[in-house]
Amino acid sequence: MDDTEGLQPEFQQALIEAVEKVTHIAQADDNGEILGSPAAGRGVIQYPLAQLGLCTSMTNARYRTTTEVYPDSDRVTPEQCNAAQVAAVCAAIDYALAVGKSGSL
Repeated sequence: MDDTEGLQPEFQQALIEAVEKVTHIAQADDNGEILGSPAAGRGVIQYPLAQLGLCTSMTNARYRTTTEVYPDSDRVTPEQCNAAQVAAVCAAIDYALAVGKSGSL
């Protein structure tokens, strides 16, 4: 989930690219939605995170996200869920470091 109050689409896609190496990414349905919300990018939806009180709104960090990997899916194992979360965290750190080195922060 990306935050409508501070969109970071490139950051979100960096995480998607890392996670898809471990497990599948949610596809938009025939209405172009994921979980009933319009897909803003491949595997990404947007919400006003602070307004909804979602956990990522606990910080004002520039790069934030909420990830969802469902262990009850018949397409993923609990181990893959854990590995996907690790991949997301590592990709987030790598992205922030790369952007920082390029001077774009």
